[in-house]
Amino acid sequence: MLETPISEQKIISYLLGELSEEEQVEIEDRAFSDQKVVQEILAVEQDLVDDYVSGDIPEERRRKFETHFLASAERRKKVAFAKALATVVNESPVRQEQPAIVTVAPAYSWRTRLTAFFARPVTAYSFAAASLVLFVVGSWLVFDRIRLRSELTQLRSNQDSQLAQRQRLEKDLANERLKNEELVANRGTPSPQTPTPDTLPQTPSQPPKATSPIIATLALLPGISRGSTSVPQVSIAKDASLLRLQIGVDPQENYSRYRVELRNEKGQQVLAQGNLAARARRNGRNITLSVPARVINNGRYEVALKGIAETGETEDVGFYYFDVVKQ
Repeated sequence: MLETPISEQKIISYLLGELSEEEQVEIEDRAFSDQKVVQEILAVEQDLVDDYVSGDIPEERRRKFETHFLASAERRKKVAFAKALATVVNESPVRQEQPAIVTVAPAYSWRTRLTAFFARPVTAYSFAAASLVLFVVGSWLVFDRIRLRSELTQLRSNQDSQLAQRQRLEKDLANERLKNEELVANRGTPSPQTPTPDTLPQTPSQPPKATSPIIATLALLPGISRGSTSVPQVSIAKDASLLRLQIGVDPQENYSRYRVELRNEKGQQVLAQGNLAARARRNGRNITLSVPARVINNGRYEVALKGIAETGETEDVGFYYFDVVKQ
């Protein structure tokens, strides 16, 4: 199926930024796939430059030409070249063989003189070389715009991937909270199969069985500010021994070692630990920090994550916030 040729007026509107975003993309896509479209754009562009240099362009389009078209350094070079060429043609000397005889030559327009100027072999070769340079530069501008559009699409795709990862982390956080609440609720409730103390056989000097420590777990996601309404909260039972923090690391950070500092809402440092490595898990890379429950009180806490460079210096990577409710 043959595509409809692009009109000269539409190409001029494209060069002056008068088209919508969809129409610009359509022309650029056709130029990317059809070399003839690129040649048409360059030809119309050259005519537009000639009209601007000669003053044959309407005032409204002249303003758009100066604000939009001349925004590119390469296009400014084209206009400067056209102005210099027009100056050379207009200032060409006329040799008079017989001063005594005065001949009145007809007044030719600058376009006629320009045609005669280009009829010279040396000028024709020079113009052909200049046209080739302008064609290469114009093609590069079109392809560079297409490349930038592709990079923008890739950036949007990366942002969507980070959003999906954050949603997975929030889901895992909700599951961890549910498991922690079930563990606290079920603690101390005997199983139906567990015999009561009256039915146990009386054995002398039976040592007490060791109980597993109660650990509260909290996952921290990057990007939560101190004043955010979605600051996570963790409930710590009175007999809990540890608070285990799963600190998510931004995928763009590539330090091999990290340092974590925990501060209370007064800015006092509660715990600091360095030389920590980020582990890769299904929901991304994170760092595990175990905090004794006895040093944690009710209130808001700040976790400062710092990357350790090869020189040993630390650089801020991110800050995380969470609230503590002790039962």
